[in-house]
Amino acid sequence: MSSGPGDERFVLTLQDVSALKSLDLDLSDNKCVIFASCDGAAAEWNKQSLVQVFPYDRIIEINGQPCLATDLVEKSKSEDVGTVNLTVERPQKRLLYLQKPGRLGMDLTYTKTRKGSVKPWITNISDGLVNQWNVNMPELSVGPHDRIITVNGSGGTPADLVQLLSSADDTMHLEVLHYNF
Repeated sequence: MSSGPGDERFVLTLQDVSALKSLDLDLSDNKCVIFASCDGAAAEWNKQSLVQVFPYDRIIEINGQPCLATDLVEKSKSEDVGTVNLTVERPQKRLLYLQKPGRLGMDLTYTKTRKGSVKPWITNISDGLVNQWNVNMPELSVGPHDRIITVNGSGGTPADLVQLLSSADDTMHLEVLHYNF
């Protein structure tokens, strides 16, 4: 099931609603629910399916309907019985090469709670280096809801990555996971 170049989608079937509670999901961005890890029902799926779930895969539909984080929370609390079909989208890895001076022109968000964001996500792009990248490289552009994974080859917590962005040298290499919105 595919809808564009580099777009990989599949349906993950859970045997019942209670399995939703065992998924380790990052629900910090209501419009972009991603797998934080492959524990619980995702691990069980991976044991029996050729199409594997990976961290950062995005849930785009639940039982054929568009999926927000709030929808998943409500569904997991429901008394419904029967299978649950999650349409999952694999992100595209994009490597950005930015040259300072100049401001990035990118707003990021993440949560600091115990079960917070696995990586910061882009909320807005304004004038700056990232916008210029998008203009020059439209096929590799990034935008809202995309996740920053590494800065100059270094990963870490969301706070670590934001710090790396603010202290990076003249050349900046960003690894970003792009989701189709």
